[in-house]
Amino acid sequence: MSIFELMGAPFAECLVLVAIHTYLGLHVLKRRVIFVDLALAQIAALGTTVGFLFGIMPETPGALLFSMLFTFVGAAVFCVTRFRNEKVPQEAVIGLAYAVSCAVAVMVVEKTRGAEHLKDILTGNLLWVRWSDVALAAATYTGVGLVHWRFRRQFLMISEDPEGAYRAGYSVRAWDFLFYVTFGIVIALSTRVAGVLLVFVFLVAPAILALAVTDRLPRQLVVGWGMGTAVTVGGLYASWVLDLPSGPAVIAFYAVVLSLAGIAVFVWRTADRRRAVRLVLVGTATAAGTVLVVWGAGKWLGSTDISVSRDARELAAGVDADRAVAASRQSEEQEQGRRAIESRVGQCVGPNKIDRYLGMAGPEERLTHVRAVLATSKRKALEFLLVVLADDELPLLYREEASAVLQQAGGETFGYDSQLDASGNSQAIARICDRVRAMKKGPPGGHIDD
Repeated sequence: MSIFELMGAPFAECLVLVAIHTYLGLHVLKRRVIFVDLALAQIAALGTTVGFLFGIMPETPGALLFSMLFTFVGAAVFCVTRFRNEKVPQEAVIGLAYAVSCAVAVMVVEKTRGAEHLKDILTGNLLWVRWSDVALAAATYTGVGLVHWRFRRQFLMISEDPEGAYRAGYSVRAWDFLFYVTFGIVIALSTRVAGVLLVFVFLVAPAILALAVTDRLPRQLVVGWGMGTAVTVGGLYASWVLDLPSGPAVIAFYAVVLSLAGIAVFVWRTADRRRAVRLVLVGTATAAGTVLVVWGAGKWLGSTDISVSRDARELAAGVDADRAVAASRQSEEQEQGRRAIESRVGQCVGPNKIDRYLGMAGPEERLTHVRAVLATSKRKALEFLLVVLADDELPLLYREEASAVLQQAGGETFGYDSQLDASGNSQAIARICDRVRAMKKGPPGGHIDD
């Protein structure tokens, strides 16, 4: 699958998100309710999560409608809690609403055992966006955009100059409610595919740069849309090349681009650009040094005992003790096996061949070695096969296989019964041993060759 086939719909969805969220983000920043998007997105996610309790599957139209119902309730709360002469900042109410909705979502997820659903709420499923999702989002956001265009004067005045709106006789709460309802519709639809985190970044990041660059709304929209498009291309391409989650990759790319753009705006707007460049270089060096210090501290702390809990140390000590006992037991069993083999064939096979046999991985490798040797020397093959047959631990399947090789190497079975272990085949092993010693002596004047 090519990048265009996989990323085409997600890219188009991101462009649609950028278009509407940049505009709404400018309103949010001007109203100084930065986290209202995050709160409404979490409330929308809470609606989807609660709907799951009633059997409403997250990806269905029913879940979307249930989610929008929750956002309308959230819009009403934010509308009612906005006062002309507020003693408690509305941002505090918004933050509290986010925390409560997040906590309730976690509790509901715990009851439904939907941990994967909670992950999707945060990061979304951007790669699974279909063209039908893009069409639905484009149509819905166009409708919201038309409402905001029709009432742009009221919305902009309430966002930029609420006192002036009060003096002009506007029903600020009524217009606030309409704003938050349309805003909630956008958020509920966006959160389904992009997740809470990416929706928040789409709303805030382009608007931050746009407000930093210009004071005029048309130019702000152009700057925000341009940044959003560039970051979408870069983030999705990075996620494709580096095999990263698409949503988090776009968010990280936003952070990089916004940081670089902020530095560029700072240098461009300052009167003393040389001093600004020096400050940027010092800041860059400080940031690099901080990263190195944190990296070094992490590596050092990770290698010390203070970074390991007492339970983990006790568990590690127990594992090490068990390994030591197992290794000791294995060594003892191997030595016992060695002594048993040596007691049966030591008079006709040298200890070096027994050690070589025990050093091999298992019966499969040992029989493979016998076959390889058999191709060049029947005597050496029979000698090594004798060690194999003298092993009490040889499984039945391999005893049967060894019996067939014995027939090839010695020309007979020597009375060996594959149904019996080495102890039961002691007489057959003795006869094979006699054959090996006879083959070693060879003609008169020969000698044993280990």
